[in-house]
Amino acid sequence: MKSTWLLCIALCAPVQAASAQSSSEYSAAYDDCVEAAGPINNAVVQVCASRVSERAKEEIEQRYRSIHARLRSSDPADADKFEASQKAWLTYRNAHCALAGSHIGSPMYDYCPMTLNSARALELRELDGG
Repeated sequence: MKSTWLLCIALCAPVQAASAQSSSEYSAAYDDCVEAAGPINNAVVQVCASRVSERAKEEIEQRYRSIHARLRSSDPADADKFEASQKAWLTYRNAHCALAGSHIGSPMYDYCPMTLNSARALELRELDGG
């Protein structure tokens, strides 16, 4: 029982930290979706989190292309490092959220990627100059 509790803390903390960092239009969009859907349940979490996650992923892709192109023209080695960091982040996100889903519950399969994607979009927005 104690190990399950510790695992939950270990898995939830990064998601909660990412969620706290992403007090933005992404968290507002999720909150608005949940409120409009009525009583919250797993299906509401799945639908709302998926919608917001897709919006964040679109921003991630756009910001990634912009930053990568700028780095490629100024310092190709840094562009390669940036590409490697994005691939590592994707690996982390996928593994972390799979583990969170299997140990915390099925809503985490959608909620976890949403929070991490939202936080990453905001990170890349900052790197891209706003």
